[in-house]
Amino acid sequence: MGKLKIKEISLRTGLSFSTVSRVLAGKSNTSQQARDKILACAREIGVAETLSNRLLINNILLFAPDRAFYARQDHFYYEVIQGVQEAIAPHDVHLHSCALQERHADIPLFLEKLNTPRAQAIILLGIDDPVVHKLAASFGKPCVLINSLDQEMALDSVSPDHRAIGFRGAHYLLEQGHHRILSLLCLRPETLVAQLEGIKSAFHHHRCVFDEEHHLLVTQNFCEKEAQEAVRGYFTACAPSQRPSVLLCGGSPLVNGAIAALKEMGLRVPQDVSLLGSGVEHPPLTALAPWLTTLHVPSRALGVEAVNLLQNRLTHPDAPVFNLRLQGKLGRHYSVAQPGAGEAESRYS
Repeated sequence: MGKLKIKEISLRTGLSFSTVSRVLAGKSNTSQQARDKILACAREIGVAETLSNRLLINNILLFAPDRAFYARQDHFYYEVIQGVQEAIAPHDVHLHSCALQERHADIPLFLEKLNTPRAQAIILLGIDDPVVHKLAASFGKPCVLINSLDQEMALDSVSPDHRAIGFRGAHYLLEQGHHRILSLLCLRPETLVAQLEGIKSAFHHHRCVFDEEHHLLVTQNFCEKEAQEAVRGYFTACAPSQRPSVLLCGGSPLVNGAIAALKEMGLRVPQDVSLLGSGVEHPPLTALAPWLTTLHVPSRALGVEAVNLLQNRLTHPDAPVFNLRLQGKLGRHYSVAQPGAGEAESRYS
């Protein structure tokens, strides 16, 4: 931005040239009151658009479930946070974190954190508590949801397109001739219900009946051990002729649990059972299992886009609320084989 515009903002706001220059350059060490005044003036005289390459935030407060901060507990959310870090790295921005329950959150803790200088902008990662959403929307600061659903449609959000990802996975398997498809899913996050809807839609598209008894296995948590036990129990209860020909697993822990269960039962992938997994792209599941056919779900890109949405909300506070959906990508490898004889006719119809 030119010196004449900085001088004009300085004259209009009564703040020094150096203060205006620091704020518009994205520097810290300026009061929130001065920052708000300068940004409002920049929007008023129509120069806010020229600031899109500079982060006008110096502190972001990120709320997420406790497991999100540990790669071994939730690799997906951990990678999303790495994406946020990557987006702010070139700028004078500090990321502060606070663990919060997905549902039935500690509201007094949330309010306490909101009323600190660290809360210039807010990111809610995987938080599904509607009370938290309402409070964040009323706070008057930029706020973005990641992988969560705001029923009031008051907050910007970015998520994987779970419905499209579910549809793509099931559609691919049905195209290969599989119909004894068992979807192994955790539906605890509200957004993942959309993945199941996408799977059902693919069945409908192929004129196949989706029967939850034969096509769905749900875990309570994203837990490898729980997934292993669920798959083992399901296969043990099935007659060999009625076992699934393929497992469609939603998430890296469920993929790992399914692989462990199949190995424990002496079943080979893909000779005995095919496997299609979904997981983050950094590092991809295929780095650990190069043979695995995988739906790569964007993770770091979610963090980057969340920061972009915060910046857009600062420069365009009256813009419509955004609901951004990022697509996955199918990586074809060797874990999905053609179904055995008679599979094409077995549709549980």
